[in-house]
Amino acid sequence: MMRYLLLIGCWFVLSWSAVAQGSLNPFEMRFRLPKVTQTGVPVAVVSNPFDVTPHRIPGVTNALVANETAPFKPFSIFPRGGGMRQSTLFWVLILLFGMLTFSIAANRKAVGKAWRGFLNDSALTLAQREAAGFAGSTPYYLMYFSFLFQAGMFFFLMARFFNRESFNNLPFLLFCFLLSGGIFLSKHFLLSVIAWLYPLGNAVSRYNFLIIIFNCILGLFLLPFNLLLAFGGEFEGLLLFWTLGLIVVFYIYRSVRASSIGTKFLADDQFHFLLYLCVVEIAPILFLVKLVLNEAN
Repeated sequence: MMRYLLLIGCWFVLSWSAVAQGSLNPFEMRFRLPKVTQTGVPVAVVSNPFDVTPHRIPGVTNALVANETAPFKPFSIFPRGGGMRQSTLFWVLILLFGMLTFSIAANRKAVGKAWRGFLNDSALTLAQREAAGFAGSTPYYLMYFSFLFQAGMFFFLMARFFNRESFNNLPFLLFCFLLSGGIFLSKHFLLSVIAWLYPLGNAVSRYNFLIIIFNCILGLFLLPFNLLLAFGGEFEGLLLFWTLGLIVVFYIYRSVRASSIGTKFLADDQFHFLLYLCVVEIAPILFLVKLVLNEAN
């Protein structure tokens, strides 16, 4: 009797679960079932996801095949326009001259020390030792700050020479000042990161000071050449290439002087030394030259 009651109870439980489940198969994939509208009429059944469908080329691939992508023009971010008055340029140069005069008047002896450090290593070591502290380093930082503006002015005059209609406006001049500061200060920041990562504090500090001294002296030479370039007239092209040659000679001489700092690491860490030369010294110059050539073409 108990067996019959147990069978009847199991049958009742199974029957109740089947009624509660309804007509849906729990193992059926719901997204493949036909959709039913409010009127109860089924609509089209979703196709089998494993069916082979014709291949459609993505939109990006179509654009690449058709070569419809816009070319990369980094110089398009520069402010465009012409018509900047010579009087405005004159007063900007007078302001830069006043800034350089103030930086020299702050400590005239620092100019002589910078020049002697520019000529030989022993004077550079002495100038670096005396530049310790806020009072000793401030005159060099003032001259370096003046150099950043002189370099920005040279960038502006060079771009104006090659395309006067597009790069002869005050916003572009201000952009050149920011660009000059970003280029040179980013290198000092990168050297500081290298000194923090590796035990090269003394060598990096000496190389940083060497860059500051050379750029201070270069800023003194750039001021008269910028004046001549701004109002050179028909001799502007000759003066421009003469100034470029002077800058190249400066940086070749600085590289020779800097080699005395890095040669002691060349014997033990040749790979890291060559990696630094390629990434920090050579690659940025080649990148800028490539951008200028693309813009010229």
